[in-house]
Amino acid sequence: MSGFKDQVAADLGVFINSDEFAEEHDLNGMTVKAVVQSPTSQERWINGVNYSIYDGVSGESYTVYCRKADLMDVPLFDPRFTENSSQLLPVHGQRFDLDGVICIVDSVTDDMGILTIELHAEVT
Repeated sequence: MSGFKDQVAADLGVFINSDEFAEEHDLNGMTVKAVVQSPTSQERWINGVNYSIYDGVSGESYTVYCRKADLMDVPLFDPRFTENSSQLLPVHGQRFDLDGVICIVDSVTDDMGILTIELHAEVT
């Protein structure tokens, strides 16, 4: 009998399913099945999220959900990895391209093989 983590790992394809919400997106030059959300200005206002960091600069925020195994450049900081590791270590503030839009990584969470990548893109 397999454990819970093994069952979740086997079911990752259920969470990122192209028959439901996932679509193919260009993530850092790789075509990956992912769910991408961009909250509306009303949703940002209700949640108290204000993007206007600087006067005259506005932007869009995005949340990307994808399987960790589908990305070669995983935007995840882990001090156990070294420069010789096969995983690159994008971190907060690093450039991340989403469907041709240049974004900046705000945060990355690895939840049992599903990455939640918070991004923002500046628009002047």
